Amino acid sequence: MIGLIRAEFRKLFSTQVWFWMLLTSMGLTALGVLGQILSAKSDLALQHDVRDVLTSATAVFTYVPLFVLGVLAITTEYRYQTITPTVLATPSRWALVTAKMITYAILGVLYSLACLAIELAMALPWLSARHVDVSLSQEKGALGSVFVVLVLFALVGLGVGALIKNQIVAVAVGVIFILILDRLFVAIPGVKYIFPYTLSGAVGAIVTRHGSSDRVVNGVHLLAPVGGIAVLIVWALVTAILGAGLTMNRDIT
Repeated sequence: MIGLIRAEFRKLFSTQVWFWMLLTSMGLTALGVLGQILSAKSDLALQHDVRDVLTSATAVFTYVPLFVLGVLAITTEYRYQTITPTVLATPSRWALVTAKMITYAILGVLYSLACLAIELAMALPWLSARHVDVSLSQEKGALGSVFVVLVLFALVGLGVGALIKNQIVAVAVGVIFILILDRLFVAIPGVKYIFPYTLSGAVGAIVTRHGSSDRVVNGVHLLAPVGGIAVLIVWALVTAILGAGLTMNRDIT
């Protein structure tokens, strides 16, 4: 398994996609912090919204590049037929998917730390200059929620890539679903109650402050943060298992 994980990192760093996705994630994080602080009407309002500043990375969909990176982990192999020598070297599709999940979990951790570093490097001095007190010990839940969301979305993307091996379809359908479709569910009577179990609903459950009115969306209550984490894990595991068991066990040509 260690050899497979090393091979996955070699594949990853053989192109510049990881670098541009990292740059995109960090850029979106910077825009999130910028927008959140500039939109505050006063320092008093900003003091109340410190958690929103520290979770602003999720408000600007920083997790989408991680999702795309996860999708590319498998679909790129099919697109350029590197899957053939990969499978010849390691016939077990389950081992391949497991190695990729471990690799991209590690990658998600590194990306998350980079985004949090940008967030703190911008937010802390700026908030201090505006006389807003920030206690990181009290806001560790906010930082932890961003960390968890970014890591898990890399795995969700990998699962979707395993399930839908066509790269263009997987990326397009996944991004459209995240940005548009699952947010439409909450506006449809009767259907809206599945929103907490969608990707966007899970993100909201994880990052939204406990007791906030934002935890109720169009009459639908979001899950507890632990429930949101569980939903993302289930999305990742179910798609990866279905992909390994069905799609990846079909003819690879």
